[in-house]
Amino acid sequence: MSQEFLVNDIGIEDSVMEVGSFYMPVVGNKEEIEKGMAGKRTDLYQEMLKELTEQVQYMDEHGYYGMGTTEHHFHIEGEEVSTNPVLLNLYFGMQTKNMKFGQLGNVLPAHNPVRLAEDIAMVDQMLGGRTFAGFARGYQPRWVSTLGQQMNGMASANELGDAAYDALKKEVYYDHFDIIMKAWSNDTFSHDSKFWQIPTPNTYWNTHEVTRKYGQGVDDKGILTEVGIAPPTFNKRMPDLFQPFSVSASSIEWAQENDVTPITIITNKEVAQSHIRAAKEAADKAGKPYRMGMTREVYVADTDEEAYQIAKNGGNYIWCNFFQPFGFNAAVANPGESPFDVPNNFETMVERGLVIYGSPDTVKRKFEQLFTDLPCDYFWLFTYNGLVPQHQMMRHYELLTEQVLPHFTDKIK
Repeated sequence: MSQEFLVNDIGIEDSVMEVGSFYMPVVGNKEEIEKGMAGKRTDLYQEMLKELTEQVQYMDEHGYYGMGTTEHHFHIEGEEVSTNPVLLNLYFGMQTKNMKFGQLGNVLPAHNPVRLAEDIAMVDQMLGGRTFAGFARGYQPRWVSTLGQQMNGMASANELGDAAYDALKKEVYYDHFDIIMKAWSNDTFSHDSKFWQIPTPNTYWNTHEVTRKYGQGVDDKGILTEVGIAPPTFNKRMPDLFQPFSVSASSIEWAQENDVTPITIITNKEVAQSHIRAAKEAADKAGKPYRMGMTREVYVADTDEEAYQIAKNGGNYIWCNFFQPFGFNAAVANPGESPFDVPNNFETMVERGLVIYGSPDTVKRKFEQLFTDLPCDYFWLFTYNGLVPQHQMMRHYELLTEQVLPHFTDKIK
């Protein structure tokens, strides 16, 4: 395929593109969800675990980079039951040998950042370094406001107003990110900010003499000066870092400056290319390696007609019902178009490129155009399990792995 934009502007080698699956762990199919309270059913949750295990074990054997799961709470409806992505990472990671597992992403404003750094480090140790980490600001006040109410003064949008609420989340996000990076990069660390003092001032440590002998982080009077997480990440490595659903140039630039790979979901070619160029400029200015991720919902079947039927009954149901009310159609909006003015239907998602479906030959042609227009280092398959029967999902992975992806990357076996 043509590499003009890729070589002249970015320089990403197509053959080294990593491929992963970004899961929305759906509990139950459309019919089960519409019965109500699917997220409270043990049988459906167990079915989800079983089906995803089969899928990730297949990916693990065929060179996929990793599996990512988002973080959402209180999804009693069943649409994204991914309450604790770190626990899910451990569960699936213990049943595989090669691929990585991580969060796309942890919602930092609702977390204690030190506890989160510890949890991910523990999983990284348990999986021998097979983790990555992703971070997000959060967009669902039902749970972000509830779980974050004791965290750094997080309040709901109703109390602060949308603009102030978003500004607070952004401020807390950056602060928590800094704390996590310190915890992973140093044996011990301190942090003093608007929201946190680590360690708390004037804390006397009763075993300061022992800590001076065998550790560090206390002064000669026994007052704590630093703390450190234990264990560290595997071999004190820094996990690959991601920022899912980067939709603005400023957030993409911040990611590049902080060694974080942004994952774009923007489908408008001109807007997405402007973001790529802004990211490349930011990386060059900061002296950092440029990296870009992208996500699309993909369905491959033996024929175009079969793929159409699968795709039409797939993630579109979740997207149009549970994502659009939060303004997620910004992903497919054209310049000057409000997210809420975008026709909220399957046909629009296909026409604008968020959903890609077809036979192997059809998807291969669509990928050729996509990766020419928008080259990326990481391609994430935006995946809704449950809505598609398991035998069709496994056939999708088989066709994608054997007949499509090897044309675009040497990573897939």
